[in-house]
Amino acid sequence: MRLATALVAALLLLAAPAQAKIGDNGVIFAAASLKAPLDRAVAMLVAERRCIAPGGTIRVSYASSGILARQIRFGAPADLFISADPGWLDYLERNGRIDPAARRTLFGNRLVAIAHGAKGPAGRLERGSATARRLGRERLAIGDPGHVPAGRYARAALRSLGLWQRARRNIVLAANVRIVSAYVSRREAALGIVYETDALAEPRVHIAARIPASAHPPIRYEAAIVEGGDADCARNWLEALHSPAYRRIFADAGYGMPKNR
Repeated sequence: MRLATALVAALLLLAAPAQAKIGDNGVIFAAASLKAPLDRAVAMLVAERRCIAPGGTIRVSYASSGILARQIRFGAPADLFISADPGWLDYLERNGRIDPAARRTLFGNRLVAIAHGAKGPAGRLERGSATARRLGRERLAIGDPGHVPAGRYARAALRSLGLWQRARRNIVLAANVRIVSAYVSRREAALGIVYETDALAEPRVHIAARIPASAHPPIRYEAAIVEGGDADCARNWLEALHSPAYRRIFADAGYGMPKNR
């Protein structure tokens, strides 16, 4: 009887998909700005049964990169972390929570100022521009620079352009960049600074001004395998995200594809 049971168990293992994940659902922590395209990519991973347990799935936790990094630092379980700011991966690397050899650059993005309503002419944000003259007089929403990468990039750009002192007089800080878009779409802020992909995804706002890339640090989304998670599955998903079919999802959403990965 024991021999028969062992043989059945062995046959079930052999019949299981070669990349089936054994155990709980997979977990990805990701920057909030990635939600729409990453949801589509994860649905593909699940449909293709890439390292997925029978009946299982991949759960994605979205928030600002800083909040997620701190959660991982203090033991939150995750397999893969995708950050909108490489600095938060540096933070986790210093604390021994990611595999430094498995860091990969995935995407790039651009910073823009948005306003409510139908599409209008998008100029360049600079001193004396129409959008710059609104700063300080009207409410500006940005992500909290303390933990939201888009907010850190926004503050750096405003300082570089000589507009920070004016803008900070009438500013509201948001918990993540998607909330910035929501504030502007609901007219709770006249202006916001977000990634271009967020502006394209929200039909109730338009790009009021483009922000020079030279005014802020390069915007790079980097991913890393989290120590203590399922490294094999995380590596499998990371390789999939670099394949043409998956990269097309993010390119269609407006993300840049870096040549050096």
